[in-house]
Amino acid sequence: MMGTEDADDIRGMLRDSAADYVKRSDIARDVRAWRRKPEGFDPKRWSEMVELGWVGLRAPEACGGMGLGVQEAVALLGETGRGIGPEPLAAVGVLALRALANGESDANSDLIAGLCEGGRIVAVAWQERAGAMQADECETLATPTPTGWRLTGAKDFVHGAGQANGLIVSARAAAGVGLFYVQPGDTGVTLETRYFTDGTTCHRMTLRDVEVSNASCIASPGSGASALDDALDETRIAASAEMLGCAQQSLDITLDYLRQRKQFGKAIGSFQALQHRAVDLYVTTQMMRAAVDRAARAFEPADARERALIASACKARCSDGALLIAKESIQLHGAIGYTDEHDIGLYVRRALKLSAWLGNGAQHRKRYAALSPALELV
Repeated sequence: MMGTEDADDIRGMLRDSAADYVKRSDIARDVRAWRRKPEGFDPKRWSEMVELGWVGLRAPEACGGMGLGVQEAVALLGETGRGIGPEPLAAVGVLALRALANGESDANSDLIAGLCEGGRIVAVAWQERAGAMQADECETLATPTPTGWRLTGAKDFVHGAGQANGLIVSARAAAGVGLFYVQPGDTGVTLETRYFTDGTTCHRMTLRDVEVSNASCIASPGSGASALDDALDETRIAASAEMLGCAQQSLDITLDYLRQRKQFGKAIGSFQALQHRAVDLYVTTQMMRAAVDRAARAFEPADARERALIASACKARCSDGALLIAKESIQLHGAIGYTDEHDIGLYVRRALKLSAWLGNGAQHRKRYAALSPALELV
Protein backbone atom coordinates (compact mmCIF):
# COMPACT_ATOMS: atom_id res chain seq x y z
CA MET A 1 0.00 0.00 0.00
CA MET A 2 1.32 3.46 -0.94
CA GLY A 3 2.22 5.96 1.76
CA THR A 4 0.73 9.43 1.70
CA GLU A 5 3.88 11.03 0.33
CA ASP A 6 4.25 8.39 -2.40
CA ALA A 7 0.61 8.84 -3.42
CA ASP A 8 0.99 12.63 -3.54
CA ASP A 9 4.12 12.25 -5.69
CA ILE A 10 2.32 9.95 -8.14
CA ARG A 11 -0.64 12.32 -8.43
CA GLY A 12 1.73 15.21 -8.96
CA MET A 13 3.55 13.34 -11.73
CA LEU A 14 0.24 12.46 -13.40
CA ARG A 15 -0.86 16.10 -13.30
CA ASP A 16 2.46 17.27 -14.70
CA SER A 17 2.43 14.65 -17.44
CA ALA A 18 -1.12 15.54 -18.50
CA ALA A 19 -0.49 19.29 -18.28
CA ASP A 20 2.61 18.94 -20.47
CA TYR A 21 0.68 16.82 -22.98
CA VAL A 22 -2.14 19.39 -23.19
CA LYS A 23 0.36 22.25 -23.48
CA ARG A 24 2.09 20.56 -26.43
CA SER A 25 -1.22 19.92 -28.20
CA ASP A 26 -2.97 22.29 -30.58
CA ILE A 27 -6.31 21.98 -28.81
CA ALA A 28 -8.38 24.16 -31.11
CA ARG A 29 -7.06 22.45 -34.24
CA ASP A 30 -7.55 18.92 -32.93
CA VAL A 31 -11.03 19.50 -31.55
CA ARG A 32 -12.23 21.21 -34.72
CA ALA A 33 -10.57 18.61 -36.95
CA TRP A 34 -12.43 15.68 -35.35
CA ARG A 35 -15.84 17.26 -34.82
CA ARG A 36 -18.69 15.34 -36.42
CA LYS A 37 -16.47 12.65 -37.86
CA PRO A 38 -17.70 9.05 -37.47
CA GLU A 39 -14.30 7.87 -36.20
CA GLY A 40 -14.58 10.34 -33.33
CA PHE A 41 -10.92 10.83 -32.44
CA ASP A 42 -7.34 10.55 -33.65
CA PRO A 43 -6.05 6.96 -33.24
CA LYS A 44 -2.48 8.29 -32.99
CA ARG A 45 -3.37 10.39 -29.93
CA TRP A 46 -5.16 7.41 -28.40
CA SER A 47 -2.04 5.28 -28.88
CA GLU A 48 -0.01 7.96 -27.10
CA MET A 49 -2.40 7.85 -24.15
CA VAL A 50 -2.10 4.07 -24.05
CA GLU A 51 1.71 4.32 -24.03
CA LEU A 52 1.57 6.86 -21.20
CA GLY A 53 -0.45 4.34 -19.17
CA TRP A 54 -3.50 6.58 -18.91
CA VAL A 55 -6.00 4.11 -20.38
CA GLY A 56 -4.90 1.40 -17.95
CA LEU A 57 -4.49 3.63 -14.93
CA ARG A 58 -7.39 1.96 -13.07
CA ALA A 59 -6.58 -1.55 -14.30
CA PRO A 60 -4.95 -4.14 -12.00
CA GLU A 61 -1.20 -4.52 -12.42
CA ALA A 62 -1.73 -8.24 -13.15
CA CYS A 63 -3.56 -7.19 -16.34
CA GLY A 64 -0.87 -4.75 -17.43
CA GLY A 65 -2.41 -1.67 -15.78
CA MET A 66 -1.02 0.79 -13.29
CA GLY A 67 -3.20 -0.44 -10.41
CA LEU A 68 -3.92 3.10 -9.19
CA GLY A 69 -7.00 4.48 -7.48
CA VAL A 70 -9.78 6.97 -8.04
CA GLN A 71 -7.74 9.86 -6.64
CA GLU A 72 -5.04 9.24 -9.23
CA ALA A 73 -7.60 9.01 -12.04
CA VAL A 74 -9.11 12.31 -10.92
CA ALA A 75 -5.67 13.95 -10.83
CA LEU A 76 -5.12 12.92 -14.44
CA LEU A 77 -8.57 13.76 -15.80
CA GLY A 78 -8.62 17.15 -14.10
CA GLU A 79 -5.69 18.13 -16.33
CA THR A 80 -6.79 16.38 -19.53
CA GLY A 81 -10.16 18.10 -19.06
CA ARG A 82 -8.38 21.38 -19.77
CA GLY A 83 -7.50 20.03 -23.19
CA ILE A 84 -11.10 19.00 -24.10
CA GLY A 85 -9.75 16.43 -26.55
CA PRO A 86 -12.29 14.12 -28.21
CA GLU A 87 -10.63 10.92 -26.93
CA PRO A 88 -13.07 8.89 -24.74
CA LEU A 89 -10.66 8.51 -21.83
CA ALA A 90 -13.36 8.38 -19.14
CA ALA A 91 -15.81 6.32 -21.22
CA VAL A 92 -13.22 3.64 -22.05
CA GLY A 93 -10.51 3.97 -19.39
CA VAL A 94 -12.96 4.22 -16.49
CA LEU A 95 -16.48 3.09 -17.44
CA ALA A 96 -15.63 0.11 -19.67
CA LEU A 97 -12.55 -0.89 -17.69
CA ARG A 98 -14.30 -0.83 -14.33
CA ALA A 99 -17.33 -2.70 -15.68
CA LEU A 100 -14.94 -5.44 -16.80
CA ALA A 101 -13.07 -5.38 -13.49
CA ASN A 102 -16.35 -5.67 -11.56
CA GLY A 103 -17.53 -8.67 -13.59
CA GLU A 104 -16.73 -12.27 -12.70
CA SER A 105 -15.89 -13.86 -16.06
CA ASP A 106 -12.43 -15.39 -16.48
CA ALA A 107 -12.24 -13.75 -19.91
CA ASN A 108 -12.42 -10.25 -18.42
CA SER A 109 -8.72 -10.19 -17.54
CA ASP A 110 -7.77 -10.70 -21.18
CA LEU A 111 -10.13 -7.92 -22.26
CA ILE A 112 -8.65 -5.56 -19.67
CA ALA A 113 -5.13 -6.48 -20.81
CA GLY A 114 -6.16 -5.65 -24.37
CA LEU A 115 -7.31 -2.21 -23.26
CA CYS A 116 -4.04 -1.57 -21.44
CA GLU A 117 -1.96 -2.69 -24.43
CA GLY A 118 -3.99 -0.62 -26.89
CA GLY A 119 -5.11 -3.49 -29.08
CA ARG A 120 -8.66 -3.20 -27.84
CA ILE A 121 -11.09 -0.30 -27.45
CA VAL A 122 -14.26 -1.19 -25.58
CA ALA A 123 -17.39 0.95 -25.25
CA VAL A 124 -20.35 0.42 -22.92
CA ALA A 125 -23.89 0.24 -24.34
CA TRP A 126 -26.27 0.56 -21.40
CA GLN A 127 -28.53 3.59 -21.84
CA GLU A 128 -31.85 3.14 -23.65
CA ARG A 129 -33.49 6.53 -23.12
CA ALA A 130 -32.51 10.06 -22.29
CA GLY A 131 -32.45 10.56 -18.54
CA ALA A 132 -31.72 6.94 -17.60
CA MET A 133 -29.59 6.80 -14.46
CA GLN A 134 -29.21 3.14 -13.44
CA ALA A 135 -28.32 -0.16 -15.05
CA ASP A 136 -31.65 -1.64 -13.98
CA GLU A 137 -33.48 0.67 -16.42
CA CYS A 138 -33.02 -1.95 -19.11
CA GLU A 139 -35.48 -3.49 -21.56
CA THR A 140 -32.98 -5.19 -23.89
CA LEU A 141 -33.61 -8.92 -23.52
CA ALA A 142 -31.14 -11.75 -23.00
CA THR A 143 -32.76 -15.09 -23.86
CA PRO A 144 -30.89 -18.29 -22.97
CA THR A 145 -29.91 -20.64 -25.83
CA PRO A 146 -28.21 -24.07 -25.78
CA THR A 147 -24.79 -22.43 -26.28
CA GLY A 148 -25.23 -19.03 -24.63
CA TRP A 149 -27.56 -16.08 -25.07
CA ARG A 150 -29.61 -14.24 -27.69
CA LEU A 151 -29.71 -10.44 -27.31
CA THR A 152 -32.54 -8.28 -28.66
CA GLY A 153 -33.08 -4.58 -28.09
CA ALA A 154 -31.63 -1.12 -28.67
CA LYS A 155 -29.19 1.21 -26.89
CA ASP A 156 -28.59 4.93 -27.30
CA PHE A 157 -25.86 7.46 -26.47
CA VAL A 158 -23.10 4.85 -26.71
CA HIS A 159 -19.94 6.83 -25.98
CA GLY A 160 -16.60 5.77 -27.49
CA ALA A 161 -17.93 3.33 -30.08
CA GLY A 162 -16.49 5.15 -33.10
CA GLN A 163 -13.33 3.04 -33.12
CA ALA A 164 -14.38 0.34 -30.65
CA ASN A 165 -13.73 -3.29 -31.50
CA GLY A 166 -15.77 -4.48 -28.53
CA LEU A 167 -18.98 -3.45 -26.77
CA ILE A 168 -20.29 -4.25 -23.29
CA VAL A 169 -24.07 -4.57 -23.54
CA SER A 170 -26.50 -4.71 -20.63
CA ALA A 171 -29.49 -6.99 -21.11
CA ARG A 172 -32.23 -8.40 -18.90
CA ALA A 173 -32.74 -12.11 -18.29
CA ALA A 174 -35.07 -13.87 -15.86
CA ALA A 175 -32.52 -13.58 -13.02
CA GLY A 176 -31.85 -9.88 -13.64
CA VAL A 177 -29.53 -7.68 -15.68
CA GLY A 178 -26.34 -9.20 -17.08
CA LEU A 179 -23.42 -7.77 -19.05
CA PHE A 180 -22.43 -9.30 -22.38
CA TYR A 181 -19.50 -8.74 -24.72
CA VAL A 182 -20.27 -8.31 -28.42
CA GLN A 183 -18.32 -7.05 -31.40
CA PRO A 184 -19.49 -4.38 -33.87
CA GLY A 185 -19.28 -6.84 -36.76
CA ASP A 186 -21.40 -9.55 -35.13
CA THR A 187 -24.50 -10.61 -37.05
CA GLY A 188 -27.49 -8.56 -35.95
CA VAL A 189 -25.47 -5.62 -34.56
CA THR A 190 -26.11 -2.21 -36.15
CA LEU A 191 -24.46 1.05 -35.11
CA GLU A 192 -25.82 4.43 -36.20
CA THR A 193 -23.52 7.43 -35.74
CA ARG A 194 -24.84 10.42 -33.86
CA TYR A 195 -23.16 13.39 -32.22
CA PHE A 196 -23.10 15.07 -28.84
CA THR A 197 -23.44 18.85 -28.47
CA ASP A 198 -19.68 19.33 -28.79
CA GLY A 199 -19.44 17.30 -32.00
CA THR A 200 -17.94 14.17 -30.42
CA THR A 201 -19.48 10.91 -31.56
CA CYS A 202 -22.04 8.73 -29.89
CA HIS A 203 -23.96 5.83 -31.40
CA ARG A 204 -27.36 4.22 -31.41
CA MET A 205 -27.01 0.46 -31.27
CA THR A 206 -29.59 -2.05 -32.45
CA LEU A 207 -29.37 -5.75 -31.56
CA ARG A 208 -31.49 -8.15 -33.59
CA ASP A 209 -31.19 -11.72 -32.31
CA VAL A 210 -27.46 -11.37 -31.62
CA GLU A 211 -26.00 -14.73 -30.57
CA VAL A 212 -23.27 -14.69 -27.91
CA SER A 213 -21.57 -17.57 -26.13
CA ASN A 214 -21.58 -18.21 -22.39
CA ALA A 215 -17.94 -17.10 -22.37
CA SER A 216 -19.09 -13.66 -23.57
CA CYS A 217 -21.16 -13.12 -20.43
CA ILE A 218 -18.83 -10.85 -18.46
CA ALA A 219 -21.25 -10.36 -15.54
CA SER A 220 -24.00 -12.91 -15.01
CA PRO A 221 -27.70 -11.93 -14.91
CA GLY A 222 -28.40 -10.78 -11.39
CA SER A 223 -24.91 -9.38 -10.80
CA GLY A 224 -24.58 -7.21 -13.92
CA ALA A 225 -26.62 -4.28 -12.60
CA SER A 226 -24.46 -3.79 -9.49
CA ALA A 227 -21.25 -4.22 -11.52
CA LEU A 228 -22.36 -1.58 -14.02
CA ASP A 229 -23.85 0.84 -11.47
CA ASP A 230 -20.57 0.89 -9.57
CA ALA A 231 -18.67 1.63 -12.79
CA LEU A 232 -21.17 4.37 -13.70
CA ASP A 233 -20.75 6.08 -10.33
CA GLU A 234 -16.97 6.05 -10.59
CA THR A 235 -17.25 7.47 -14.10
CA ARG A 236 -19.48 10.27 -12.81
CA ILE A 237 -16.62 11.36 -10.56
CA ALA A 238 -14.22 11.06 -13.51
CA ALA A 239 -16.53 13.20 -15.66
CA SER A 240 -16.74 15.73 -12.83
CA ALA A 241 -12.94 15.96 -12.82
CA GLU A 242 -13.02 16.60 -16.58
CA MET A 243 -15.65 19.32 -16.02
CA LEU A 244 -13.42 20.90 -13.40
CA GLY A 245 -10.53 21.06 -15.86
CA CYS A 246 -12.79 22.42 -18.59
CA ALA A 247 -14.24 25.05 -16.25
CA GLN A 248 -10.82 26.12 -14.97
CA GLN A 249 -9.51 26.56 -18.51
CA SER A 250 -12.66 28.48 -19.49
CA LEU A 251 -12.06 30.83 -16.58
CA ASP A 252 -8.38 31.26 -17.49
CA ILE A 253 -9.30 32.11 -21.10
CA THR A 254 -11.94 34.56 -19.86
CA LEU A 255 -9.56 36.27 -17.44
CA ASP A 256 -6.99 36.70 -20.22
CA TYR A 257 -9.68 38.30 -22.37
CA LEU A 258 -10.67 40.67 -19.57
CA ARG A 259 -7.03 41.78 -19.28
CA GLN A 260 -6.65 42.38 -23.01
CA ARG A 261 -10.01 43.82 -24.13
CA LYS A 262 -10.19 47.60 -23.70
CA GLN A 263 -13.09 49.99 -23.42
CA PHE A 264 -12.85 53.72 -22.64
CA GLY A 265 -9.06 53.37 -22.69
CA LYS A 266 -8.99 50.73 -19.93
CA ALA A 267 -8.85 46.94 -19.77
CA ILE A 268 -12.40 45.81 -19.02
CA GLY A 269 -10.96 43.60 -16.28
CA SER A 270 -10.37 46.78 -14.27
CA PHE A 271 -14.14 47.44 -14.03
CA GLN A 272 -15.38 46.47 -10.60
CA ALA A 273 -18.64 44.91 -11.80
CA LEU A 274 -16.73 42.48 -14.02
CA GLN A 275 -14.21 41.78 -11.26
CA HIS A 276 -17.07 40.73 -8.98
CA ARG A 277 -18.37 38.33 -11.61
CA ALA A 278 -14.90 36.89 -12.17
CA VAL A 279 -14.45 36.31 -8.43
CA ASP A 280 -17.78 34.46 -8.31
CA LEU A 281 -16.54 32.18 -11.09
CA TYR A 282 -13.28 31.55 -9.24
CA VAL A 283 -15.25 30.59 -6.12
CA THR A 284 -17.33 28.22 -8.26
CA THR A 285 -14.21 26.43 -9.53
CA GLN A 286 -12.96 26.02 -5.96
CA MET A 287 -16.30 24.55 -4.88
CA MET A 288 -16.10 22.14 -7.81
CA ARG A 289 -12.53 21.20 -6.85
CA ALA A 290 -13.54 20.55 -3.25
CA ALA A 291 -16.43 18.33 -4.42
CA VAL A 292 -14.19 16.30 -6.74
CA ASP A 293 -11.41 15.90 -4.16
CA ARG A 294 -13.86 14.79 -1.47
CA ALA A 295 -15.57 12.31 -3.79
CA ALA A 296 -12.27 10.83 -4.96
CA ARG A 297 -11.08 10.30 -1.37
CA ALA A 298 -14.35 8.84 -0.11
CA PHE A 299 -15.40 6.63 -3.02
CA GLU A 300 -13.26 3.49 -2.74
CA PRO A 301 -13.80 2.74 0.99
CA ALA A 302 -17.58 3.28 0.72
CA ASP A 303 -20.34 0.72 0.19
CA ALA A 304 -22.62 0.76 -2.87
CA ARG A 305 -25.24 3.12 -1.45
CA GLU A 306 -22.64 5.52 -0.10
CA ARG A 307 -20.83 5.46 -3.44
CA ALA A 308 -24.05 6.45 -5.20
CA LEU A 309 -24.54 9.35 -2.77
CA ILE A 310 -20.92 10.48 -3.17
CA ALA A 311 -21.07 10.35 -6.98
CA SER A 312 -24.40 12.18 -7.21
CA ALA A 313 -23.32 14.97 -4.85
CA CYS A 314 -20.15 15.46 -6.88
CA LYS A 315 -21.84 15.31 -10.29
CA ALA A 316 -24.62 17.70 -9.25
CA ARG A 317 -22.14 20.28 -7.96
CA CYS A 318 -19.85 20.06 -10.98
CA SER A 319 -22.61 19.97 -13.61
CA ASP A 320 -24.14 23.13 -12.18
CA GLY A 321 -20.75 24.81 -11.80
CA ALA A 322 -19.60 23.96 -15.31
CA LEU A 323 -22.80 25.35 -16.83
CA LEU A 324 -22.57 28.56 -14.78
CA ILE A 325 -18.98 29.16 -15.86
CA ALA A 326 -19.83 28.36 -19.50
CA LYS A 327 -22.71 30.86 -19.49
CA GLU A 328 -20.72 33.60 -17.76
CA SER A 329 -17.67 33.05 -19.99
CA ILE A 330 -19.80 33.73 -23.06
CA GLN A 331 -21.33 36.82 -21.43
CA LEU A 332 -17.96 38.23 -20.40
CA HIS A 333 -16.54 37.73 -23.89
CA GLY A 334 -19.41 39.59 -25.48
CA ALA A 335 -20.29 39.01 -29.13
CA ILE A 336 -17.02 37.23 -30.00
CA GLY A 337 -17.93 34.52 -27.50
CA TYR A 338 -20.85 33.45 -29.68
CA THR A 339 -18.68 32.82 -32.74
CA ASP A 340 -17.06 29.53 -33.63
CA GLU A 341 -13.76 31.25 -34.37
CA HIS A 342 -13.09 31.89 -30.66
CA ASP A 343 -11.93 28.91 -28.60
CA ILE A 344 -14.19 29.71 -25.66
CA GLY A 345 -17.07 28.24 -27.64
CA LEU A 346 -15.32 24.86 -27.71
CA TYR A 347 -15.22 24.83 -23.91
CA VAL A 348 -18.85 25.87 -23.62
CA ARG A 349 -19.94 22.97 -25.84
CA ARG A 350 -17.83 20.51 -23.86
CA ALA A 351 -19.36 21.78 -20.61
CA LEU A 352 -22.84 21.28 -22.06
CA LYS A 353 -22.00 17.71 -23.02
CA LEU A 354 -20.30 16.68 -19.79
CA SER A 355 -22.91 18.30 -17.56
CA ALA A 356 -25.62 16.14 -19.14
CA TRP A 357 -23.63 12.92 -19.60
CA LEU A 358 -24.55 10.26 -16.98
CA GLY A 359 -27.12 12.59 -15.43
CA ASN A 360 -27.44 16.36 -15.08
CA GLY A 361 -27.45 18.35 -11.86
CA ALA A 362 -31.22 18.16 -11.30
CA GLN A 363 -31.28 14.39 -11.84
CA HIS A 364 -28.47 13.84 -9.36
CA ARG A 365 -30.07 16.06 -6.70
CA LYS A 366 -33.24 14.00 -7.06
CA ARG A 367 -31.24 10.76 -6.83
CA TYR A 368 -29.34 12.02 -3.78
CA ALA A 369 -32.59 12.94 -2.03
CA ALA A 370 -34.08 9.53 -2.78
CA LEU A 371 -31.02 7.70 -1.42
CA SER A 372 -30.55 9.87 1.67
CA PRO A 373 -32.00 8.64 4.97
CA ALA A 374 -35.16 10.44 6.02
CA LEU A 375 -34.68 13.10 8.68
CA GLU A 376 -36.39 12.37 11.97
CA LEU A 377 -37.94 15.54 13.31
CA VAL A 378 -38.32 15.54 17.09
